[in-house]
Amino acid sequence: MSSNAVQESASLSLGCVTLSKTAVTGPTSPLLAVRRLRHTVFVVIKTCSSSQFTCTNGNCIPQSMVCDGNSDCWDNSDEAPELLCITPQPTCAPNHYMCKSGQCIESSKVCDGHKDCTDDSDEKGINECLNPSVHQCAQICTDTLTSYYCSCNPGYKLMPDGKACEDIDECVSTPSVCSQICENSFGSYYCKCAPGYIREPDGRTCRQNSGISPYLLYSNRYYIRKMNTGGSELSIVLQGLSNVVALEFDNAENRLYWVDTGAGKIERMRFDGKSTQIHWRAAHKHGQQHTSTL
Repeated sequence: MSSNAVQESASLSLGCVTLSKTAVTGPTSPLLAVRRLRHTVFVVIKTCSSSQFTCTNGNCIPQSMVCDGNSDCWDNSDEAPELLCITPQPTCAPNHYMCKSGQCIESSKVCDGHKDCTDDSDEKGINECLNPSVHQCAQICTDTLTSYYCSCNPGYKLMPDGKACEDIDECVSTPSVCSQICENSFGSYYCKCAPGYIREPDGRTCRQNSGISPYLLYSNRYYIRKMNTGGSELSIVLQGLSNVVALEFDNAENRLYWVDTGAGKIERMRFDGKSTQIHWRAAHKHGQQHTSTL
């Protein structure tokens, strides 16, 4: 062993096996190598200097080669995204215009009749929007001082190519745009109402077309009341009850049903109040409860 060598004890993991080893390093250390001498494993480890970059595969390259666009490590670890190998985009200060060459000039000098950019990009001199074969915008072309851009009519959105336009399905993108039925059309949409409803002047909401004002039926156990949705009108439908806990309305027969647990029965009545009937009664006989339908 050379007198300049430094002997260090450490542990080397190879796959799933950990071997005891002695690392010999020094000025003359070559590439990584493993040698077995009797029962001792000698590992010569190559380390990179402070001016070098350590590749994932163990190779060393100059720091200047990192993020240069070439895979100098052979495993592309010197061009990895986590190294932020991204060329920053040039920018100009506020109120300045960036020439196509990257040069910055004052915005006031754009289109002033003088070529301030070295590539003359500040003096465009043409309106691309006048020639459809040049701008190729599907719908709207807007001319700018030095270029142009495409946009779309309401109800459409610009496609990734920056020129074509695609219809927006408002029925999908905005489900609540119609209160009941939504039908998409090119550049727009149309709201419809279910049978028995008419569309409001806003073109989006629907209201029932029966001419009957909606109302609410409720009970406080001892009576059943009727109230309009605005809360301004209140009337008693039925009173003198024992313990009403549930209500149901049969719209087909115009009948109101209620459960009176205090009286042990289910009753019904025509909603005009002309006829009240016991629909179901719980009776007790010889200590057993049975039911009957009347």
